[in-house]
Amino acid sequence: MTALLELIPAVRTGIKYPGGSYKSERHFLDFAIDGQSLWEKLKKPDMVSVLCFEYAAQALDESMKAANRLLLAERADHPHDRRSLFICSECGDLGCGAISCLIVREGDAVVWKEFGFQTNYEDNVNLYAWIGPFSFEVASYERTLLRAINSLTNGPTPE
Repeated sequence: MTALLELIPAVRTGIKYPGGSYKSERHFLDFAIDGQSLWEKLKKPDMVSVLCFEYAAQALDESMKAANRLLLAERADHPHDRRSLFICSECGDLGCGAISCLIVREGDAVVWKEFGFQTNYEDNVNLYAWIGPFSFEVASYERTLLRAINSLTNGPTPE
């Protein structure tokens, strides 16, 4: 069965702690699959999607590469052709850990499968067996991600 991928604005709330440390507020596009937030389903509030507006403002070309990885137009950012979906909310570094999956084209579908947590310095992946696989119709999937690229380029739309 084909799932519907949508990208919905989400916010990782910033906090300033006593003593001066803080968590940065981040604005990003969350992956909603059949109306359900993948970010919430994964229960990873200290990660943001690779489609993060603050990261795009700092390094647009890296954000475009991240979006193009999801479109299979750019090489994977992890071994074994795994592609990051969610990354560190403070710095975006894969060394802090990432939620990744295999993204493959199967006929007229793009499939996300084998979700897991990994870093860029270890080969092992802690798989999330309860997530996926998800199959998306190619044309709809590509339209959704191309809109995301446009959104990252132009900034978030006012609410």
